Amino acid sequence: MVKINIMKQLFVTVILSLSMFTFGQTTEKLKIFYDCNTYGCNETYVKQNLPQVEFVRDRNYAEVHILIVSEANGSGGSTYQLEFIGQHKFKNLQHKLHFSTGSDTTQEQLREKLLKYLKLGLLNFWIEKGLADKISLEIKTSNQKKEEKDKWHNWIFKIGGNGWFNGDSNSTNANYNAYLSAKQVKEMNKFSFSLRYNYQKNTYNYNESEIISEREFFNVNLSHIWGLDQHWSYGVFTRFDRSRYSNYKYAGELYGGLEYNLFPYKESAKKSLTLTTKIGGLYNNYFEKTIYNKSEELLWRAKFFLNGNLVKKWGSLYAGFDYASYLHDLKLNSMGFYAGADLRIVKGLSFNANAYYGIQHDQINVAAGNLSLEETLLAQKELQSGYSYYFRIGLSYSFGSIYNSIVNPRFDSSEEQGRTCICF
Repeated sequence: MVKINIMKQLFVTVILSLSMFTFGQTTEKLKIFYDCNTYGCNETYVKQNLPQVEFVRDRNYAEVHILIVSEANGSGGSTYQLEFIGQHKFKNLQHKLHFSTGSDTTQEQLREKLLKYLKLGLLNFWIEKGLADKISLEIKTSNQKKEEKDKWHNWIFKIGGNGWFNGDSNSTNANYNAYLSAKQVKEMNKFSFSLRYNYQKNTYNYNESEIISEREFFNVNLSHIWGLDQHWSYGVFTRFDRSRYSNYKYAGELYGGLEYNLFPYKESAKKSLTLTTKIGGLYNNYFEKTIYNKSEELLWRAKFFLNGNLVKKWGSLYAGFDYASYLHDLKLNSMGFYAGADLRIVKGLSFNANAYYGIQHDQINVAAGNLSLEETLLAQKELQSGYSYYFRIGLSYSFGSIYNSIVNPRFDSSEEQGRTCICF
């Protein structure tokens, strides 16, 4: 009888031990779906440094869906929004965090900051998971100095230039680019200025003759936008162009604009639906007489835009429509439609597509006369075209293990980069 009791106790102890071992193996780590499609996601770094989590490839298996979106901010960096969406037994637990970067933020600083906020956002989930004894907290205390006044008053400046050159025995290519920009972004208004110059020269050797293609482009943009509230904005927009390709010796324009956003601007990273209108005048002076026999002209024009986007944990949708017309002749108009989607249909199956179709009846700048074969093939001058379009569609299916927390970078750097093949 004593032996039977001892055997029973031993059996119960073994069963409990195995149960505890199994429980520790299957429930210790928090299952997360890392849904980040913006700059700086650095999934490899996150996987290597985020503890007590198991990354899953299908959001339906995750206990926490982490959705990350970002928008450009006034400092020249980005503002990141992190949404932690609890699922299954954590479905009543969710919250949001956000942080910002500047124009001088390095990749190392960004990924460290992102990792910090991921840990902060998962804190409550780890506690609910029963991992409180594995968590250590450190709250830094220091004599904080008074916030320094911004001596630049929110102004950000950029200046730079670059050039690239390549060639072989049959051709040589040179490209020079210079730019300058300044902007000031505040809560309810923003000002921006940009200047850009580009020159490219391509030389081709054919049958002991030399064919040269040159392009030169100069552009200045300036805009000032004021916010009235979380839905309405208005602004002034001006630009100057010089482009031999587009036949502009110099072209200037000045527009006034009004915009309404159905949703508050503060939610624009996740959803927006904007209706925008711009009306103004423009003056064009051409290198060559146009197909309308004009050397210069002063015109009035109106533009309309309807754009929307939606980001959810099942994917994203975006679409838009634009229309523009010269007011002296409404037949001189253009319109365009675009739409796109990136959807997770079912477990492992994803669908993505985007498309654009544009109708053009307002190319008043096109030079008169016939283009030579060289000018046509080398795209040295703008051609008249009634429409333009593009379409892309993709479908992917992934199956196998839903866990993908392991990172193995061996031989990644040995992949040949920049090699191209022209195959017939």
